[in-house]
Amino acid sequence: MERKVETMDYRSSAGKEGKEERNVQVIHQPHSKSDGSDVLASAAAAVSSTIQGAKDAIYKK
Repeated sequence: MERKVETMDYRSSAGKEGKEERNVQVIHQPHSKSDGSDVLASAAAAVSSTIQGAKDAIYKK
C-alpha cells in the first residue's frame, strides 16, 4: 500500500544566498521480502538523484 505525502523541499547552494523551496510529493512504498536487490536499486536511484541535483545546482539548471 502506497502512502503519498505532500511536503516542501528546501535547497541552498554553496556561494548562493537564500534557499530555494518547492512543493514535492513523496510516495512511500512498503518493501516486500526479497533478496535485497530492490533495496540496492532504491539506494542507487537515490544516489543518482542526489548527484543530478548537485549537477543542476552547479550548472544552474
